[in-house]
Amino acid sequence: MFLCPLPESGAQVVVDQMPGMTVADGGEDVSGTSAGEGASEADPQEVGQDSASDEAGESGDEAAPAADAAPALAPEDVSEARAEELRQSIAEAEAAAQQALAGDEVDARVRAFLEARLAEEPESRVAMRELVGSTIDHALGQAQASSAQALADQDTEKLRAIEAALQAQREASSQVDQEAAERLERSQRAQEAARLAVEQTRERERQERDAQIRQVLAREREIAEELLAISEQEGEQIRNIVEERRESEATFSERRVEVEEGMARADGELAEVVRQTLSYRRAARDDVKQTVQGYRAAERQVAALKPRLDEAKRELEQLTQEVGQEPSTELATRRLALAKLQVELAEQRLQIARDVRDARQARNEVNLQRRAFFDESLEAMFPRLGAEARAMMLSPRSDAAWRDALEGVRVGVLLTLDTLEGRWEQISDPRTMLTSVAFWGWVMGVFWRAIAILIALWFAREYGPRAVQWGLSQLLARRALRKAAGGLIKGAQVLRALIVPAVLYLAATHMIDYLIGALPELAYVRWLIDAAAIYVVVMRVVKTLALPRGGEAGQVGGTSGPVGAAKTHTLDALAQGGLVEESRARRLVRSVRVVLSFWLLSHYVPLTVWELTGPSVIWWLADRVFWVALVALVYTVLWWWRDDIAQGFERLAGARLPRATVIVREHRNRPYGVLLIGLASIYVAIAELARWVRAYLVETELSRQIGNFIFRKKIEIQRREGGAAEVPEAAQSTVPERYRDLFADRPLFDEAFRVERRGVADAIAARRENWMKVRRQGSMAIVGEAGLGKTSELVAVVRDWPAEQGAVQYATLSQKISGEPAALEFIAQLFNLPEVPTCREEAVEWIRRTPPRTIILDDCHHLFLRHIGGFRAVDLFLDVVHITDDHHFWVLVFNRFAWSYLNRVRARKHYFGLVHEVAPWTEQQIQQLVRSRDAKIDLPISFTDLVVAHQSGEFSYEVIKTANGYFRLLHEFSQGNPRVALTFWLRSLRMDSTGRLQVGLFSRPTNAVQQSLTDQYLFALAAIVQHGSLNAEQVARITNSDRGFCETAINFLYESDILEVCQRQGRATLSTLYFRAVLRQLRDANFLYE
Repeated sequence: MFLCPLPESGAQVVVDQMPGMTVADGGEDVSGTSAGEGASEADPQEVGQDSASDEAGESGDEAAPAADAAPALAPEDVSEARAEELRQSIAEAEAAAQQALAGDEVDARVRAFLEARLAEEPESRVAMRELVGSTIDHALGQAQASSAQALADQDTEKLRAIEAALQAQREASSQVDQEAAERLERSQRAQEAARLAVEQTRERERQERDAQIRQVLAREREIAEELLAISEQEGEQIRNIVEERRESEATFSERRVEVEEGMARADGELAEVVRQTLSYRRAARDDVKQTVQGYRAAERQVAALKPRLDEAKRELEQLTQEVGQEPSTELATRRLALAKLQVELAEQRLQIARDVRDARQARNEVNLQRRAFFDESLEAMFPRLGAEARAMMLSPRSDAAWRDALEGVRVGVLLTLDTLEGRWEQISDPRTMLTSVAFWGWVMGVFWRAIAILIALWFAREYGPRAVQWGLSQLLARRALRKAAGGLIKGAQVLRALIVPAVLYLAATHMIDYLIGALPELAYVRWLIDAAAIYVVVMRVVKTLALPRGGEAGQVGGTSGPVGAAKTHTLDALAQGGLVEESRARRLVRSVRVVLSFWLLSHYVPLTVWELTGPSVIWWLADRVFWVALVALVYTVLWWWRDDIAQGFERLAGARLPRATVIVREHRNRPYGVLLIGLASIYVAIAELARWVRAYLVETELSRQIGNFIFRKKIEIQRREGGAAEVPEAAQSTVPERYRDLFADRPLFDEAFRVERRGVADAIAARRENWMKVRRQGSMAIVGEAGLGKTSELVAVVRDWPAEQGAVQYATLSQKISGEPAALEFIAQLFNLPEVPTCREEAVEWIRRTPPRTIILDDCHHLFLRHIGGFRAVDLFLDVVHITDDHHFWVLVFNRFAWSYLNRVRARKHYFGLVHEVAPWTEQQIQQLVRSRDAKIDLPISFTDLVVAHQSGEFSYEVIKTANGYFRLLHEFSQGNPRVALTFWLRSLRMDSTGRLQVGLFSRPTNAVQQSLTDQYLFALAAIVQHGSLNAEQVARITNSDRGFCETAINFLYESDILEVCQRQGRATLSTLYFRAVLRQLRDANFLYE
């Protein structure tokens, strides 16, 4: 729907600058007069209004520079009363500034006296106190003077702006009056010329004897008399216009001031103001209807008079061609004069009709401004209205409220039709547009903007996904962010889905903003664009998050874009650790679509009615109907989801709110049960939001790093002040051996110190259960770095293996296996075969003859060596595993760095039905690991050395906080590796004089040796890390180095505590002490694959 905009014209400029002024036609009422005041609407009493509007527009243009230089003023601020208030404020501020300056002279003399006295008596406390007090008083006085002067300057600037606006108003009014006087003078001259022409024509008619000439002279006399009547009517009209304009200005100004003063009353006193404003708005709407109808009638009158003028001109041209420019006969001369008078009469009538049309158009613009003022006043007061005032406007039982609302609809429809009619007239006259330079400039602006939009869309479609892919790859390259790979991938999908809609929205709004300059009615198209943008963005986000990849495009389970290699998964908050079923996901999309569509309607339909009628009973009904329907719709959607919400509520609140869970479950299928479901859905939403905040904001790597940084900085400050310090090496030796034995690094075969971790066990159980159903891909790889407790978890799995699931066999590779014969020999040993198979096929045949079992094989990274031919053993073994995994269930355990390298060289993930990565230990698990061992000995542990500061009575609380901060720091340093955590826990302890174990900052190993290592040493270290453990000969083969150098390097690194060497087998492994430091160095130097 197009609602009539506020046209830009000279009359509008006059109203903006002088709220109380308008130019009224004689027959129309303004918002300040009643409908019966003035002459009738049909009287053509509006001649001269166009010139008044032009003059007013020129006045507005001349005042524009001053307005630009002055502060922006609201229309109600431009008044003599406001100017007088500012003058008084300026006078008071200047007086305060002068008073402060006058007091400053006295203060200066006092300070000089006190300074002289202090110079004589430096120890005089009285003089010092008085001088300080005087100085403070002087500073306060200066501040008061500066503040008063600044306020005076601001008010002066405002006063200048108001005075300039008032002067512009007076000049505009004076120009209108001057134009009216000039037109009146021209009318009087025209009247004198018309009287003279009438007298001369009558005289000729009396003297003429020829009948034909007398007939022509009689017609000339009639036309001259008609011209005289029109001239006299024009003069009277000008006088009426000036008088009525002044009356309407005064009336509207009074009513405007009355409304503005009423708006300043208290909220409880607005009822009478609203009642009066409503009556004024009714009069303004009547004025608008009259002026719109009169303006259109004048348009039709002008259109009807144009053909008459053209016809009179054609008759004059024909007669001129017939008798010539200088006729030879008196009859021809009189006929030619008569034709010229007819043309003059037609031109005069057309000019008067145009004047009437222009005056009514200007009057219409003024009335629209006045109606808008009363509408805006009511809208401004609406939020403050009480029940009585609202009832006058919104009560469905009020006849007056219905009349106001229906009248608003009529006026809105009338203005809409008037706007459409005006645009149609512009379109119906293409010659004017096609010959206009401005029109073609506007068309070229549209054309170039369309080209730019198409280019932007092409770039968005072509390069947007690539940019998202590049950004995602950069984020996933960071190890900390790879832990949230699922969320990053989903975020990338959402961003990719929103690129084109975002560009389209920006392009559409930019184009509409440009078009609004020529077609102001298109401002309401922005609503449609905003609504469409909200709908598209929300639906794309929901589809991307809820549906399987490809499902948002109508495909299920597909992959797309840069993340196509990742597994399909859905929104974690809905999935709760698993995939949302396709039917439920699509039901979610439909629910969101229905609720969103209706919400947009409930927002924009009442908003449209508000723009049409303002705050009215029709708007109130539309708003209530849509919101009630929206509530009913939400009720229906909750009914659709009652079972799912009840299940989620039971899962989240079953333990804490058992009674509420039972009530929701038992009453969910009853009509009132939806209310319970609604409350349960709020609980579920809050719980999921809290879980999301903890997972992605609180319990994140970044937040932990920030917390640990703050904790370490506090300890460092304490250390500088002589408090806590790192535990030195000598102090660590005071820890009893019986305590150290509890923290020895070995797999756990009992329950004494075990920390419950079900990741590996649950993964094996789930995969084996699935394998029992389909009997294929019965193999899985468990990947994790050394020291994460893989062996301890596998031992627990074997110990707790249910007998009904068949036999289970656990084995560990204790030495390197290189070559196919060695691999076949290992297979024979593993299955106790009577002979060693000679090839892969024979090994498979022998294995299939053995009873089905579950085989758990640890340290499988010993199956390869990183040299030419060193992968034959692992390839053969994996082939055998892959072929026989329908008969046996295989679990292979790999070092994380060895697994990464194997898959970098050649992908081997496809051999396994599942690759399970062992997660690092959490902070709570690390703390439980230490506490469980610490509880087995009677040595008290104290964290008081780490307490930074505490208040009286809060010491125990500070110790608890410090203990938690220490374990956060230990967890961050160990990166969730329990072996590293236990080692550095021992390095944090010292025995104090009271027999207590004091916990301090663990001392980190020196990195001097690391920094001095050459690339050859780093290559050797990388080889050992990737293979778990190597001897000198194997390191030499892998790095293609001299064996003597490798032996020397291993000895040097062993003596530096970087490596640990098994004396029985001669294999070197990375020491726990330097585990994190060496891995960090190798990663930074790109020696490790991850």
